[in-house]
Formats: sequence, structure tokens, C-alpha cells
Amino acid sequence: MVRDGIGQTAHRRHLTFPTARATIYHEPMKIYELPVKTHAETISRFGELADRGGTADSAAQAWTKAGFGDEMTARWLQARCFDPDAARALVELGVTPEQAAVRTRDGGGAIDTIAYKVAAGALTPRGGAVRCLSSR
Repeated sequence: MVRDGIGQTAHRRHLTFPTARATIYHEPMKIYELPVKTHAETISRFGELADRGGTADSAAQAWTKAGFGDEMTARWLQARCFDPDAARALVELGVTPEQAAVRTRDGGGAIDTIAYKVAAGALTPRGGAVRCLSSR
């Protein structure tokens, strides 16, 4: 057995070939993921809902900083969630954009999506998650 620097052990297997002997080490495979990024073009497709009167570049940076790529940003914007921090809070509570796209009267005001009401502050992220994940 071989110990690595993390305290895990790797077992050696000796394979016997007619003329050679090989040693195989079983080590965990490293997985590299590309960093996610939201581009200004994604924000521009949604107009004022997405950029909130600012520039598409600054809104794209905010979505990128919150850990969202183009596809996920578009899904949250389709659910009418204009605030990347609200979207991140809902994700951390196990809510998908499609679940948050459900319309509700909760939180006062007009009927709108749960995502919009959380982003606007009419519902807390936890309150929005409860409504998204309930069976009613």
C-alpha cells in the first residue's frame, strides 16, 4: 500500500505479463470544470428586466460573480428573477428556475412569479422556497 499526502491509501496491483511486470496505482481522477461566465448578450435578450436600467456588461458581471453561466442565467431571467443574489439564495435552498417560475399572489401586489417576488423583496428566499417546493 502507498499513502498519499491526504491520508488515503492506494493499493498496488501487480500484473504479470510473460515478459514484463507493471504496477498500477489507483488514484482519484481529477475533474476540471471550466469557469462559468454570463455574457452581455444573454442579459441583452431580456432587456430592462435583466439590466435594471444599468449596462448589460455590469449585470452580466453580477450574474457571473454569483456563479451563473449563460444557460442558467437565461433560465432564471425567464422565471423573471432579475437579482442574481436572490437566484443564488433560491438555488442554495434547492429551488430550480422552473419551480420559481410559478405565479403567486403571496407577498402582496399583483400576481407574479415567485422568483420575481423574491428578487423584489416581497418574499424572503426561504418563503419563496417553501411556496416552490410545496405540493399546493
